Amino acid sequence: MLELFECQIIVKQIIPNNSYLENKKHNLATAIACIENVPIHPGQIFSFWHLVGEPSQQKGYLESRAIVNNQLKYEFGGGLCQLPGLLYVLILKAGLNALERHPHSQDIYTEETRFAPLGSDATVVYGYKDFRFQNTLSVPLCFRFTLLHEAIIAELCSTQPLEEFSVDFKVEQLPGGIKQVETLRYSQLTDSREKITTTIYPTLDPDAALL
Repeated sequence: MLELFECQIIVKQIIPNNSYLENKKHNLATAIACIENVPIHPGQIFSFWHLVGEPSQQKGYLESRAIVNNQLKYEFGGGLCQLPGLLYVLILKAGLNALERHPHSQDIYTEETRFAPLGSDATVVYGYKDFRFQNTLSVPLCFRFTLLHEAIIAELCSTQPLEEFSVDFKVEQLPGGIKQVETLRYSQLTDSREKITTTIYPTLDPDAALL
């Protein structure tokens, strides 16, 4: 059946090049093996942690950077949040909505170091914060990925053509260094616009983004 699935929507992001690049790529590849080519049938709910399970050292995960209790730390399975962030953008482009999606507690990037639009993130913490959505389309879906040296390509695949919506993350600077992001979705077929969500980000010390 998997041969019937063809790529419908594609998103590519860089993987920031720092001292933990290889560890992060290893963690991403380990989680991808649990998600890739798993059919998501109409009406079915996708759960990131249900498929991936606990990202422990025993399962082969390495130490990489993560935000824990509003602090940048290094832990086993760190760096996985880029994966549900990619899934979040893909489902928005397919006209789907998240049942559960958590933004990061801080904006740790500058405009120079940012690898994904502010507002497109989806952090996950095992046993606490998941990324979930329901396939409300009439066709089955699955995800596929390609890991490059310093980039990742994520594909949403289906057995039939899908409409690809345009998604915009509009950032407004508020007093005190706070950023507000409105997530908007546009359909060319119906010439309509939909507001998905509003996310608020306190700003972290820019020096922390260099860790």
